[in-house]
Amino acid sequence: MVDENERNNLKVDFFIIDNTPIGGVERVTCSLINLFFEKGIKVDYVISMQNKFEKPHFPYPEISNYINLNCSSKELEEKLYQQFIALEIKNLIFQGDNMSISIALLKAAKRAGVKAIPQYHGSPHAYLDKYISGNDIVKNPYLALKYLFARATRPFKLLKLKKYLVLAENGIACVSHGSANEIKKIFKNSQVINERVFTIYNPLHLELQNINTDINQKSNNIVYLSRLENKHKNSFLVVKAWNEIAHKYPNWQLDILGDGAISDKMKNYVDENKITNVVFHGMITEIAPHLSKSKISILTSNCEGLGMGILESICYKNAVVCTKSDGGITDLVKHKKSGLIVARNDHKGFAKSMEKLMNDEQLRTEYANESYKIASNFSDEEIIEEWRKRFEL
Repeated sequence: MVDENERNNLKVDFFIIDNTPIGGVERVTCSLINLFFEKGIKVDYVISMQNKFEKPHFPYPEISNYINLNCSSKELEEKLYQQFIALEIKNLIFQGDNMSISIALLKAAKRAGVKAIPQYHGSPHAYLDKYISGNDIVKNPYLALKYLFARATRPFKLLKLKKYLVLAENGIACVSHGSANEIKKIFKNSQVINERVFTIYNPLHLELQNINTDINQKSNNIVYLSRLENKHKNSFLVVKAWNEIAHKYPNWQLDILGDGAISDKMKNYVDENKITNVVFHGMITEIAPHLSKSKISILTSNCEGLGMGILESICYKNAVVCTKSDGGITDLVKHKKSGLIVARNDHKGFAKSMEKLMNDEQLRTEYANESYKIASNFSDEEIIEEWRKRFEL
């Protein structure tokens, strides 16, 4: 049992591979650290393996100490061990999606007597499998070799994933039930792993009472909020789907919020097909103005640990169309109850689902109101209490 004095003096430090970029993991890690400060949990140190930029993009608390190890993954275990001992770190939450880095950290933590819990932001299938469709292979036969190589190496990746999960003696915090259930299903014969996997949602960090959710004030805007890349986000599907119907709805606009490796490819496609009612806004941090005025939010991912952009869209009462991705999208969207879920890589089916919501105000309202109920599951108090329990066990 933990006495009240020890409970009030709980200190948890953090490790993140790189805390400086603009990204979903960086954003939710920053939100969690700020939430810990607000709720009286001390965070003295935020340790990074490396920093791409000089300063973090997101507003981390200034009263924490930021340590950049500036090392390779091969050096990481020893560097972390030295830091854990020197800084007298006892509790640690870390970004637990990279297998090699996570294994190195867990080994260092065990040597130093640190209670380390990985926060697993993704889906195990994103690590184990290649998202290559039959159509992709037809267009580019070389991808068949990549697919076969992925299948051949899958057993070795499974062993590495199992090693990571076995090393995580204090449990694995998945950010969605969907991701947690995927791990449990893959290792259904391992009671140890199944007992260690649990779910703690990312903090929403929005004041719901301050959000204008008046559906009648919304405009004919559709929002896509994501990093623009193909491997996991499958972003090109967005413009392919919009091209199917954009010409029929000149009074609707698609707003693309984000940037990434295929940004230019998407813009070129839009220009080549003379699609006029789409706007690329680039990487932005103030998403509220876009979510508050839009009616529909979309997501085309192959995998999502949770899908914070969709969660925030739900809080602004946007109706949702998304793909049946691996991970936690089903924590947020129930097909034909609180939104529409489309098979992956089906751009025509995705276009039809968007069109269905664009033409049916009553259905949009019904889905928006139903999905809004989910927001109550992301209470800051419940999230912080779950983390307290894990470090007080």
